[in-house]
Amino acid sequence: MEEYVKYIVDEAISEQEQNGGFIIDTDEKAEWALQKISQEKTDCERMKAVCERMIESYKIKIEDAQTRYENNTSYLKGMLQRYMDTVKTKDSKTQKTYALPSGKLKIKYQQPEYVRDDEVLIKWLKENKVSYIKTKETPDWSNLKKLLSVSGEKVVDENGEIVEGVTVVEREPVFEVEV
Repeated sequence: MEEYVKYIVDEAISEQEQNGGFIIDTDEKAEWALQKISQEKTDCERMKAVCERMIESYKIKIEDAQTRYENNTSYLKGMLQRYMDTVKTKDSKTQKTYALPSGKLKIKYQQPEYVRDDEVLIKWLKENKVSYIKTKETPDWSNLKKLLSVSGEKVVDENGEIVEGVTVVEREPVFEVEV
């Protein structure tokens, strides 16, 4: 019986497509459309899963290549660094360099890293340098919204007063199909 209904719907769709377009005008056609959407969703999910597995596989290959590179070059880099200690380098405030035909050896001086405890720092700033504290004001929208209501394109508070800085933009309903 189910095959017969599917055959009837497929025939009707074929006929309608030839006569200017497919129209869903019966429960059987709607059911067919839902099954088609479900099938497409299943195919999409399968394809996404395959691609995600491939991405994971490539991530592992990238990590392996990086590890292999680091393992195969760390010894040579260490020897080059020791060699750089024996030659006359070009020195600046930020680095030492030694040029060779195939590349440069560099030692870069890094800026210090600052490990901060913001709570302790803010306490110190409040006592000593208040002007170095930033204050960011933001509306407490979730609580404010509970007090508001919509009047046309305006928003009013519980006293009927227009709230400035908020405009209402109506949005179309969203049609969803659950399969």
